[in-house]
Amino acid sequence: MKKRQLLSTLFVSTLLLGGCATTDGLSTTSGVVDAITPDITLNNFVDVRLASIQQDAARGEGENLDALADLLGKTDKPAFSHWMQTNYNELFTGLKKPAELISRIEESATDIM
Repeated sequence: MKKRQLLSTLFVSTLLLGGCATTDGLSTTSGVVDAITPDITLNNFVDVRLASIQQDAARGEGENLDALADLLGKTDKPAFSHWMQTNYNELFTGLKKPAELISRIEESATDIM
C-alpha cells in the first residue's frame, strides 16, 4: 500500500513540477513551465487519464484512483476507490467530457475523506 501511495505521489509530483504532459502511451516535455493551479492540474489529469481512471474505477483500485484522490484532497484512498466502484454507473454513464466526471465526483463524494 505504501508503494502505491509513493507511486501516486511521484506521478502527481511529476505532473505538477515536471512541465510534462503525460498520455496513456506518450510523454512530451515542454520547455516552458506554465503556472499550474489545482483545478488546471485536476482537469488535465482527468482529460489525459480518463480511460485509465474508468478502468481502475471498475476494479475499485489502482494508481489512477489514488492520484485522483490526492488531487481531490481525499485522504482515505481505499474508501474513495471503493466509492468510485460502487458509483461507477452514475459516474461514467452518459459522460460527454472528462470535466463532467470531476463535477459528478465533487457533487456526490462529499462524505469521503
